Amino acid sequence: MCLSAETVGTRINTVANTNSVSGRVVSVADGDTITIIGDGNTQYKIRLNAIDAPEKSQAFGQKSKQQLSNYVFGKDVTVKWKSKDKYGRVLGTVLVGNTDINLQMVRDGFAHHYKRFDNSPAYAAAETEARQNRRGLWSDSNPISPEQYRHRGKSAATAPPAPTATPAASRVEYKAGNAMPVSSRTAAPITKDWPDTGFWLSTNSNKRHNRKCENYRKTHGYPCGRDEGLPCGKCGG
Repeated sequence: MCLSAETVGTRINTVANTNSVSGRVVSVADGDTITIIGDGNTQYKIRLNAIDAPEKSQAFGQKSKQQLSNYVFGKDVTVKWKSKDKYGRVLGTVLVGNTDINLQMVRDGFAHHYKRFDNSPAYAAAETEARQNRRGLWSDSNPISPEQYRHRGKSAATAPPAPTATPAASRVEYKAGNAMPVSSRTAAPITKDWPDTGFWLSTNSNKRHNRKCENYRKTHGYPCGRDEGLPCGKCGG
């Protein structure tokens, strides 16, 4: 179905005023993007809010898409509208009956909680539960966030190779009373077993810090590579 940008824009503004739109799901592009047909055969592209699913070319990308399809394809849904992204897609929470599908995808381990854009305790708890139970993408020994995956090509083309970090299987976190206290502002020591890779992963937040950050080697964590964890909001990881 072809709709002009003008027509879609007008319909989306109507959605913004009412904060919800209902329709039948006719397409699932990936684990966080669907298309629905609403009243008047109007087409809406929906980006599921507060989550970030693996890219289709990424590990678990196809499984994430299939999981979302299982929940919504061919079904009538209600989308609680929040905002639009830079591509003009409606950002919202997809409901099948009373079930929050966005939340369910995180709980299943087929999407990350997009913490950079959302601070919902329920979504954070769902991701923690999925991670602890190694569901879906968390069964991977070194899961990479979709955001990191999308930027890997740019980084690889411009950045020098990252120093080799201690293999994940042999890591033991710095612990209170051992190498450094939790939340200490004293920098962790550099030893042959704990080389300075230029990147530090805070295990409490799963945030990656670089040498310019005040949290580098000064939080509960360990040296890591440039693609591990989530980038720090201050230093960019």
